[in-house]
Amino acid sequence: MPLRWGLAAAVLTPLLVFAVSASRSWDQAWHGAEVEVTRTADAAAEYARRLLEGQVLRLQRANELLAGLSDAEIRAQQTELHRALAGIAAEREPAEQAAFYIFAYDRDGDALVASNLLPVPAPDPVLREREFNQALRGPQAPWVHVSRIYVGRTTRRAYFSVAARRTGAGNGAPPGTYDGVLVASIYLDHARAALSALGAAEGDRVALVRADGVLLALSGDFGSLRPEAMRVAPDSPALAGMAQGLPRIIEARPSATDGVERVAAFRRVGGDWPVYAAAARARPAVVAAWRQAVAPQAVLALGSALLLLLLARVVLRRQAALVATNAALERRVEDRTRDLRERESMLRLAQQAAGAGSWSWEPETGRLQWSEEMFALLGLHHERDAASSTLDGFMATVHPEDRAMLRAAILSGLAEGAMTVEFRVFRRRADGRRDEVWLFCRARLYPAEGGKPARMVGIDIDINERRRAEARFAVATAAMAGFVYEWEVATGRVERTGGADVLLGHAVGLSAEEWLARIHPEDRDRVDAAILALREDPDQHSFAMEYRVARADGGWAWLWDRGQVTRDPSTGAPAWLVGGAVDVTARRIAEERQFLLLREVDHRAKNALAVVKAALRLTPRDDAASFAAAVDGRIDALARAQTLLSETSWSGTPLREMLDGALEAFVSPARARHGQPGMPQVTLEGPAVVLAAAAIQPLAMAVHELATNATKYGALSCPGGRLRVRWRMLPGQQGEGQDQGAQDRLEVEWIESGGPTLAAPPVRRGFGTRVVDGTVRSQLGGRVEWHWAAEGLNAVLSMPARRVLQAETWPWVEPRAAV
Repeated sequence: MPLRWGLAAAVLTPLLVFAVSASRSWDQAWHGAEVEVTRTADAAAEYARRLLEGQVLRLQRANELLAGLSDAEIRAQQTELHRALAGIAAEREPAEQAAFYIFAYDRDGDALVASNLLPVPAPDPVLREREFNQALRGPQAPWVHVSRIYVGRTTRRAYFSVAARRTGAGNGAPPGTYDGVLVASIYLDHARAALSALGAAEGDRVALVRADGVLLALSGDFGSLRPEAMRVAPDSPALAGMAQGLPRIIEARPSATDGVERVAAFRRVGGDWPVYAAAARARPAVVAAWRQAVAPQAVLALGSALLLLLLARVVLRRQAALVATNAALERRVEDRTRDLRERESMLRLAQQAAGAGSWSWEPETGRLQWSEEMFALLGLHHERDAASSTLDGFMATVHPEDRAMLRAAILSGLAEGAMTVEFRVFRRRADGRRDEVWLFCRARLYPAEGGKPARMVGIDIDINERRRAEARFAVATAAMAGFVYEWEVATGRVERTGGADVLLGHAVGLSAEEWLARIHPEDRDRVDAAILALREDPDQHSFAMEYRVARADGGWAWLWDRGQVTRDPSTGAPAWLVGGAVDVTARRIAEERQFLLLREVDHRAKNALAVVKAALRLTPRDDAASFAAAVDGRIDALARAQTLLSETSWSGTPLREMLDGALEAFVSPARARHGQPGMPQVTLEGPAVVLAAAAIQPLAMAVHELATNATKYGALSCPGGRLRVRWRMLPGQQGEGQDQGAQDRLEVEWIESGGPTLAAPPVRRGFGTRVVDGTVRSQLGGRVEWHWAAEGLNAVLSMPARRVLQAETWPWVEPRAAV
């Protein structure tokens, strides 16, 4: 009886081991799904952050475009503003295919102008009640509002919007008063394509969700969803977590969209957006992956249990035979023979189940024997292809690139008594073609004894699927612009994938100390502190940080490093660190550029306000009408200068273009259409140079004052008048302590003729003269010379080239004239 119980335990052991292994595999499969959806959610959150911030930038640019315009002016200029908004929205496709569009609404919720519709729809009560026309009205309105999904009444395309209050409108409302909104909308088919591309596996769902649970975008099709499925379920833990503003949330529960149980990860979008990115994987997909992983184990466990069961039967039969009489000798021989056949059959079945083939080779005689499974492994038949079962015949099936390596492994195995090697062979298919297959070979040399020659016995196993998995893993790590590593803490040994060499150069084989030595000095203390925390805090099992590492070419690469710690169960000390590092240098550079751009915009805005303030301060206030006209003209001059700066992104404007814009209002074709048969003629001549951004507005103001004076009293006041503006560079003399560039000056000469004859120079300086003198002297560091001749005014503006011109425009080119 004890023997039977022991055999039963032996038969059940493989099944129990399989049950434990399957349970662990399930935990690993579920955890792996959580990790993958978390990574997908992180990627989707980064995409959403960039998408939403891009919309905010479009809103800011649209607000700058409409600043100072009343609702009536916007409606009157709807065609021009529509084209300008289309440019801001980057609309390069037909409206039915556009990804973004911009709408402006007045304080009542009626559309003023749009980037994708011309004209805008008539007032619509439905549009007035939409979220983006209601959420920003109150005194506690957020700085920006993300709406729920709508379907365009004209385009019939689904979208959600980012809305912000309109500021600086010309309606006369007090500052801070609600005066309409600007809405930047995102079509869902654009967002759906981007989210679909982020899915880690087929069938994964990626979505954008508002913090209140409202669904914004989904990688799948919205058309099949029920209305109640367009938001996170009210009883979902994720909804409660989003209400608390948690940065990461993971939950596993039936989905509100289709009732399928999914593991889902939620990641809050950075920048205080009330939006989360979510990624989910259905439980059936996790189960399928788990089944695929445990299938070989199940086959092996069942085969082992069957083998043990048969062996147990043999043991029991042999025991019965020993108890029986010795008279049944023939029956015992017959039983033993049958048992041997069964064992051979079982061994063959086990080899077939494992995809393995056995062989033996006598080095002295060259005799090579294959099992039938070995023939099958190579796509051969044991009778038809018996001639192939020689060493040379086998070598003919080996991949040419692996033959030398295999021969070296065989020689090493003969010398050391054992051999383990992986190589490729060509397996013949039924249609005559050949497939490349990876084999794992393990063999042992049995020395000669008892008159028998030495023999090497081995087994070959098909590992093609494992090799393909390794190749897919290598491609995946290369695609993520990073690498995966494994660090044995006790020895400092680190193994990295080949992406480390691609990213940093000569980095795969670096030890832990050598790796730390390549970290940027400014980041080293922070990294050392994180490693020290891992060593001393037994409750810490993961880490994530960003730092710089030196490349082989001397540059620096920003890495996002994240990993998991495995600790020694007896001491709690970290034993292994397994993680991955991704190159985020481009993102870091973009963030730094964005910061510098914001500072530059702030600086330019303050400069523009200072110029407006100076214009108001210098304008006489004796006559309200004259004061309004003067201020209006100067503000127009500043606006034209600001437009030139915007068109060149504040990088400077050609002097000729600035003069064209400043003089256009004084000699436009409209003057001829109002009863004047001729117009004054203006000639501009000088080299093609570029003004520095800081000099454009002051110089435009000075030219405006000169043109205003010429229109009232000089050459521009009559059709036969002539105005000649020419400019040149005057090289200065190098003084002690100064370089040549510091002495160079730009001279602009204003020459009038053909106007009313001047009897004598003015007795006193006019207001315009004082404005020109003050602007050129105080803002540009220059001087003005006034020459009053009978034929007209001749004014010379001389300014330091270093203050008014871009340095890269020197040396000057030959002047050219334009009429």
